[in-house]
Amino acid sequence: MNIRESETYLEHLAAAGMKPGLERMHILCERLGSPQNALNFIHVAGTNGKGSVCAFISSILTEAGYKVGRYTSPAVVEQRERFRINGRNVSQSAYCRNLEEVKAAADQIVFEGGEEPTLFEVETALAFMIFAEAGTDIVVMECGMGGAGDATNIIHAPAVSVITQISLDHTKYLGRTIDAIAREKSGIIKRGTHVVTVAQSAEAISVIKAKASLERADLAIADVSNAKNIKYGLKTSSFDYGKYKGLKISMAGLWQIENACLALTAIEALKKVRIRIEETAIREGLLKTAWPGRFEIISKNPYVIVDGAHNENAARQLADTVEYFFHKEEEAGKLIYIFGVLGDKNYPAIAEYMAPHAAHVITVTPSNPRALPAQELAETVKKYNEMVTVASSVDEALEMAYLLADKDSVIIAFGSLSFLGDVRRVVDSREVFLKKKKIGV
Repeated sequence: MNIRESETYLEHLAAAGMKPGLERMHILCERLGSPQNALNFIHVAGTNGKGSVCAFISSILTEAGYKVGRYTSPAVVEQRERFRINGRNVSQSAYCRNLEEVKAAADQIVFEGGEEPTLFEVETALAFMIFAEAGTDIVVMECGMGGAGDATNIIHAPAVSVITQISLDHTKYLGRTIDAIAREKSGIIKRGTHVVTVAQSAEAISVIKAKASLERADLAIADVSNAKNIKYGLKTSSFDYGKYKGLKISMAGLWQIENACLALTAIEALKKVRIRIEETAIREGLLKTAWPGRFEIISKNPYVIVDGAHNENAARQLADTVEYFFHKEEEAGKLIYIFGVLGDKNYPAIAEYMAPHAAHVITVTPSNPRALPAQELAETVKKYNEMVTVASSVDEALEMAYLLADKDSVIIAFGSLSFLGDVRRVVDSREVFLKKKKIGV
């Protein structure tokens, strides 16, 4: 199997959509020899912040000298970035070789009259295969959208279970209340394990505490209000948390302090299961953590920032961060937004948080079967800001944004992660062109 054949196969699976239940996943992994049983896990569920928390934990463990696998979703630039070992994408050969083996097992199941595994189930089994083959010491595994019924939840008891901030998202599948969603997310808590979470709403924390008690799991709660001496910056932010003074992170976004505190609480839990992690590894790991598409500055003059704020809570956090860092630019320059979202998201709430303070909003249709048409999104945005333009493509949206921008402008592309890779591609191509033009090539 080559990379093009792998893409064709995954596109075939994507067309079938999502299906509930763990039975298919159990059957598939049994056919593959249950590779997950050879691995040690940190299991991460939640609504917002999962990817960032996984990145912080993985970076710290890598600095501590461990061989760390990391499985996250969705991809921003390319599919292989979802499967990382010590911060690097797995090789194309390892990816294709293991996917071919997973496909063979899935095809045999179908040939025998069984149900074909879903896209996420195949990808999760692929992660198990890749990390088992590589001999990783520990795997940081992010749930998909759920918890109890998530394909990742066939793993044995992890070293630590982590539950990030819970809010309303994927309500069609997880339930329409915080209580229902928290029950699904807390389904990753296994008997006698260590569990860490953040300060949550009363409904969410009540459910998590009840599940931890039922499973006799040790629960620790990270509370960002205990972070002191916080200094936010676009390059680095610093803070104190508990016994750690003067910690620094390179990930911008006001919410990343909370994610870092949760990661630190997870690290302390890992120490209780005799995983050795020195303070120097914690400091270096936090500082070196990077994660695509999370208030990521991909260009300057003007600033171009990408962020995967795709639900109400994430939009509120993004709006707060934009106001904190760029309120002066809003007065002297322009905030220009490129906004694209999937149709099953609460896009009116995202628009309400983000649109009012923009000089201009450009809407796009992400490359995703569930995408909301740009014209329909524009009609919603107009309720909060009349300066809206519909773009036919990401290329056209960036062209418009650059024409509207001056040196003090800030261009922010946000919403679905599924179009942020295209934003990066267009921006990178433009910068290469400008460099060549500057040197007369």
